[in-house]
Amino acid sequence: MKEMAYGRVGLLGNPSDIYGGKCLSFTFDRRAEVEINENRELSIENNGLVEKSLEYNGNHDLIKATIKRLKLENKTLNIKYKTDIPFGSGLSGSTAIVIATMKALNKMFNLNLDNYKIAEEALRVETEELNIAAGFQDRYIISFGGVLYMDFTGKEFMRETDHYGKVETLNIKDIPCFLALSGIQKKATVHNRLREKFLNGDENVKNKIKEQMDKIANLALDGKKAILKRDWLKVGELMNKNTDLRNEISPISEKENLIIRGALDYGALGAKIAGSGGCIVVLDEGGIAFEKMSEKYECFKPKISGY
Repeated sequence: MKEMAYGRVGLLGNPSDIYGGKCLSFTFDRRAEVEINENRELSIENNGLVEKSLEYNGNHDLIKATIKRLKLENKTLNIKYKTDIPFGSGLSGSTAIVIATMKALNKMFNLNLDNYKIAEEALRVETEELNIAAGFQDRYIISFGGVLYMDFTGKEFMRETDHYGKVETLNIKDIPCFLALSGIQKKATVHNRLREKFLNGDENVKNKIKEQMDKIANLALDGKKAILKRDWLKVGELMNKNTDLRNEISPISEKENLIIRGALDYGALGAKIAGSGGCIVVLDEGGIAFEKMSEKYECFKPKISGY
């Protein structure tokens, strides 16, 4: 059984999805691929590294956690996976591995999981099995694919009894943007500290975080209207505002800010981190910034995929 899942670019709204917010995102042509076959014993393989137990030890933990979440520990499987999503880039390579694995297991064992359930279960793989603070954006956009506007209002506490997020597929086939890799590797626990403050801080702290995240969330709503009109100037303005608001509450690195400022100096309409660090998405309608930025950084143009 073979399945794949594509990487994700967060265009607007992140990281408000962790706090009941809204996001505008798309999947692109870098992906994780998983092949699963029945076997005499459990075997998980990637890049020559083979594991034969489900013990969490830093090797293939995403695969192990997915198996455990779906309660398939008694199955003896050979699982091989690979990915060309840049590691640690904030392009949701980890979630792509989880969802590709979940989709394959879903088909193989007739688990009857739809895209909503796969997204929700994939979140639990990371938050509950691996204790990583994460949001709904990555799981929903990768589960559904394409260009999505997503609304997670009321889901800030991530209860399993909460309603599903609202998903709207946008009929957009291309966006004039490119990705610039900073070389900084995103840490899996990047969101943990702020999330801990939100869940366990006093009311003033909680309210301040929620208020700021709601401002970021509203950018995605405005962005949906602008992108459907192909008003790239407006989309760029909103991306820049997203950067400013995020830096006020959860600052990105100086190098990432330097890349963003450089892209804007070269004429880009907007620039922000594509996820939680490591990669910058640059809105570049004329293509001038791409030429200049490619001289300094590893840059590539993503093609919308997965719909």
